[in-house]
Amino acid sequence: MVPGPEDAASDERDGGPDAPTPDPFRGEDGDPVVPDGWTHDVLDANGITVSYYRAGPAPEDAVATVVVAHGFGEDARCQRRLVDALVDDDVDVVAYDARGHGHTDAPDSGYAPADRVADLVGVIDALGLDGPVLYGHSMGGSTVAKAAAEHPDRVGGVVMEDPAAMRWPPEFDLDEVADGLAEDVRADLQKSFDELLDAYEDADDDPASTQDEIPRELYPTFARSDQRQSEHVAEVTRQGYPALVDLLPKVAVPALVLRRDHATTPEPVRDGSPTDERVRDLDIADSLPDGRLVHVPGAGHHVLLTAEGAALAEVRAFLAHLDDD
Repeated sequence: MVPGPEDAASDERDGGPDAPTPDPFRGEDGDPVVPDGWTHDVLDANGITVSYYRAGPAPEDAVATVVVAHGFGEDARCQRRLVDALVDDDVDVVAYDARGHGHTDAPDSGYAPADRVADLVGVIDALGLDGPVLYGHSMGGSTVAKAAAEHPDRVGGVVMEDPAAMRWPPEFDLDEVADGLAEDVRADLQKSFDELLDAYEDADDDPASTQDEIPRELYPTFARSDQRQSEHVAEVTRQGYPALVDLLPKVAVPALVLRRDHATTPEPVRDGSPTDERVRDLDIADSLPDGRLVHVPGAGHHVLLTAEGAALAEVRAFLAHLDDD
C-alpha cells in the first residue's frame, strides 16, 4: 500500500525513515534529513558555509540546471514538490538554504538584498554552474530577480514565484515587524517538533497567514524548517526588499513571474479589488524586457503548492522555450 499524507506525517512524528534529526537547532550535532533521491553537502560562499541539496541527472545529461531559492522562514526541503517534479523532467536541481535558514550559517549580519544575492552567486561559482535558470519563491523570488538583473551573463533565465516586494515600500513599520518576527522565532525554538507540527495541523483562519496553504504531507517538512532557523532571519525584513517596479526593467534574461490568484486572496490582505490587483501586477511586469506574468488560477502565495498542475505547466513551458532558443 502506498502511504497517504497522514501516514507520511505519522512516519516523521514516530521516528520513521524520514524522521527529523533530534537536534532542535543549529550548533548541535546532527545531519539534515535528506529526501529520497537527493544528496546533501555544504560549500563556502560569500564568507559563510552554505548547506545545499542536489537532485536529478548529472549536469552534462540534464536538459537544464535550475537553482532554487526558498521563501522566508523556510528551507530548501520545503521546495521538495518543485524539485522532485523537475527531476522527473531530467532537470539537474540545486536547492540551497539561505543564510539563517536550514543548515546554512546564521551570522548576526548580512541579510540585506545585496548579501542574499552575493550568497546565491557564491553558490553558482562554487559549483561551477554555467548559465543556470534561477527559481525563487517569495524572499527567494526577490533574490533571484536581483541576481538576474545584476548578473545577466551568469544566468540563463529566471522564474519568480509570488516574489516579495511586488508592492514596495510597505505601509507597516519594518523595525516593528522585524522585532516581532525575531520574538516569534525565539518562541518556536522553545517548542518541540510535535508542537510545531500541531501548529500546521491546527492552522487557524488568520487571513494574513499562509500556513493553511501547506499540504498535509508537507507539515513535517515545514515544521522541521521552523526548528532550523535563527532569530537573525528577522533582519531580512528590517533590511527590506528591492522594489520590483524598479528591478524588473533591469532583468534582461528570459523571465517568468508566477503570481497568486487575487480572486482567492482574502480581502483584508488585498490593496483593492481582484481586478485592480491584477492590473497593478501586469503594469509592473510590462517592464520586463523578455518576460511575462501569469496569474495562476486558484493559487495562493505558495503558488506551486496551491495550484501545482497549472504552475508546473507554466514552468515546464518556460524551460522548454529556453531549450528551443
